Amino acid sequence: MTVTTTIPNGTALHAFDQVSWEIQSQDDSRIFWWELLGQPLATLLSTSQYTEKEQLYYLRWFHQWVLGSLGPRPAGDDSDYRATFTYDGSPLEYSLNWKEKKAGQTVRFTTEPRAPEAGTAADPLNQRASKALLTAMAEKISGIDLTRFNLFLSETHVPDEDAEEVVSKLPPGHPKARVLVAYDMEQGAVVAKAYFNPELRAILKGTSTKQVVFDAIRKCNGSYGSYDAAVGVLSAYLDAHNSPAGPQIFLLSNDCVADSPASRVKVYVSAPVTTLAEAVDAFHLGGVLSGPTIEGSLKAIRSFWGHLFGVDSLDSNVENKEVLPAGSRCVFVYEMRPTTASQDGTDIEVKMHMPGAWFGPTDTRACEVLSTWFEKHGHSDLAARYQPDLAATL
Repeated sequence: MTVTTTIPNGTALHAFDQVSWEIQSQDDSRIFWWELLGQPLATLLSTSQYTEKEQLYYLRWFHQWVLGSLGPRPAGDDSDYRATFTYDGSPLEYSLNWKEKKAGQTVRFTTEPRAPEAGTAADPLNQRASKALLTAMAEKISGIDLTRFNLFLSETHVPDEDAEEVVSKLPPGHPKARVLVAYDMEQGAVVAKAYFNPELRAILKGTSTKQVVFDAIRKCNGSYGSYDAAVGVLSAYLDAHNSPAGPQIFLLSNDCVADSPASRVKVYVSAPVTTLAEAVDAFHLGGVLSGPTIEGSLKAIRSFWGHLFGVDSLDSNVENKEVLPAGSRCVFVYEMRPTTASQDGTDIEVKMHMPGAWFGPTDTRACEVLSTWFEKHGHSDLAARYQPDLAATL
């Protein structure tokens, strides 16, 4: 008898059932990860209105390439290598990319690939699995280029023999994950991205994460231009706020695509934010970044800030009103593109990543905040289905 998998809204996951029937895996770890992660992915693809053909493609790709990179099924003891970029140690985290002027959402996920030897003397920092996975994938899937990946991997490398000492100096609560890989499932293609933790290398070399990251970025200068101007602007801002509690670089990222004038280098910065004024300052780097895109982004931030914290964003006193507890931090992503001598200024786009905890203590409350925001801004369809779609993935 064939059993059809359905989600709470009544939608049948035909693509998930089809791929589950096709794979017939005998590998215990693959079976475990597929049962745990396959259906949530299928649900996200379905509720995000991917076509049946696209759903089948991505689910087959996921099973072929990703499941095997998640490592052995957890044994539930100290022998398990636990990911440190998620709260519960899971090796994979799903997300949705929504853009206001674009129809539909892009399903994405981030993972820390790991081999059976991860966390052992053979690979104490789990530094090998990501490269092995992407190298193999690049041979079969068009569009994946590892030139910059290999550069950043080398620039943040820590020798195995130094791993124990370096980790012992890592501040409590700081992740020791060396390399993360993420994928956007967009328009029938797979876009791979990589994220590198510079802190371990900085500890090894006795320098700052800022130095490690900016040295690596400068090595990307080439025929399409230079990142020097963008690096200089961000470096000056960080220097002006140089303190242990100030903004700190914690990730360096790249898209695994061939180099071009549009090639992005992304720098992730954790900055202290308890007021709107602090958020605005970090976003435009103290007023150095300007232009229509920045101004439009700041307008959106002010509007959402008022919605999230229940304050009047047009009130001049709101900017300095403390709405978050002391010590609160937020992530700002500075996306740099190369510029040439004929171009004025820098090419930096900025994204602000608000912690989920800001949205409320429960998933239900977070959904209410976002659903009402979507409704206010003319996205009634998304507002109506956002909460049930999320519930369907759980």
